[in-house]
Amino acid sequence: MLATNHQADPGLAARSPHGWRRWLRDLGQREPERLATSGAILLAGFIAAVLLLYGFAWLAYAVLEQQTQALDLAALSALHGFASPQLTLAANGISLLGSQAVILICLALLSLFIYQSRWGTAVTLLVVTAGAQILNDILKELFHRARPEPISGFIDAQQFSFPSGHAMVSAAFYLYIAYLTWHLLAGCWRILLAAALVLLVLLIGVARVYLEAHYLSDVIAGYLAGLLWTDAVILGTRALSLRRHRSALRTPVT
Repeated sequence: MLATNHQADPGLAARSPHGWRRWLRDLGQREPERLATSGAILLAGFIAAVLLLYGFAWLAYAVLEQQTQALDLAALSALHGFASPQLTLAANGISLLGSQAVILICLALLSLFIYQSRWGTAVTLLVVTAGAQILNDILKELFHRARPEPISGFIDAQQFSFPSGHAMVSAAFYLYIAYLTWHLLAGCWRILLAAALVLLVLLIGVARVYLEAHYLSDVIAGYLAGLLWTDAVILGTRALSLRRHRSALRTPVT
């Protein structure tokens, strides 16, 4: 069931120019309450970003100092103990959902959002997904950590391990989809789909460690960086939307 109330994030709504003008006119009657709510959300998002950044920085330092080596090797050994042809096949399938499948799903959702005139959502989804991949390549080049097992890729940076690209991109992409699900759907469906997406992200990380493509610390760092990136993009879009709406309220609507 689709939710009809997009007050939590007006940038998600599909509206004609006339619909936006009417929404802005109605917003003028509730501006103080809306500003307070938006301010609280922005503050919470900023605090979350600071915590995520601190967590990533702490983990990166621990990896550089090889303080995570014992835990990383223990995780690899523990998962390797469950190895079987069936699990390996399942892990490869789940791993695809953090790479090639992301591109296909992203293109499908972009087409849907453009068809629905949800231009802000389409642009934000593109920034979240492409930005996470670009940022991951930059971070890999900075840390140059070798993978448990060598892997080649189209981009030189992909031969490195920290942070996990699958974990980072899937965290950024699927958790933004969970954010959209929470705002665009109503009832129990949004809870079920959001929970399923979070579980998928966790399974992708486990699959990467099981396949010996990454260490556990790579995956955790990827989660932190992906969440941080998506949080920053959402905060940026909300701040710009709030500023644009405040400016529009000062302009007479005819």
